[in-house]
Amino acid sequence: MTTVQKSRLNKKFYFLADRLKFLNHLDKEIKLSYERAKRKKLKYTVRLNGTSDLPFERYRLENGKNLMDNNPHVQFVDYTKVTNRLDKKNKIPKNYDLTYSQAENNLDDVKKILKTKYNIATVFRKKLPKKWLGRKVINGDKHDLRHLDPKKVVVGLIAKGRAIKNFNGFVQDV
Repeated sequence: MTTVQKSRLNKKFYFLADRLKFLNHLDKEIKLSYERAKRKKLKYTVRLNGTSDLPFERYRLENGKNLMDNNPHVQFVDYTKVTNRLDKKNKIPKNYDLTYSQAENNLDDVKKILKTKYNIATVFRKKLPKKWLGRKVINGDKHDLRHLDPKKVVVGLIAKGRAIKNFNGFVQDV
């Protein structure tokens, strides 16, 4: 395993062994990084799920708040393949921007998300179309600050690495 893989695995075990302690530790790290960014006159954005799809909006700290409510000056962004996270019943904090991810097996769910305000990230093989599933496509490779994207768009990403040779339906051909 690489050091990055070991680090991810250690964080996973930490989260599973003591979620509350993990969340409180993460909260302290977010606050420290926010203050550092503020001193440099930078805005601070956090992506919590790099390789997971955990509903951080539902996890509570010792004070009963989630990470987003406990850090109202921090912008949080994530991708998700879990449709009920985007359900109107679930209150997503204002400073938490979620983008739905199209996969090889979730076209029916994508069609449901098309009826909402949420953006959909889709991977394309060689070039981005102007429209996908009736929505305007924007270039998602320009940046990862999804909260800056207009609403109701498809965030188009060009396949990279192993995804270039993926033909199971994850990568879309146009």
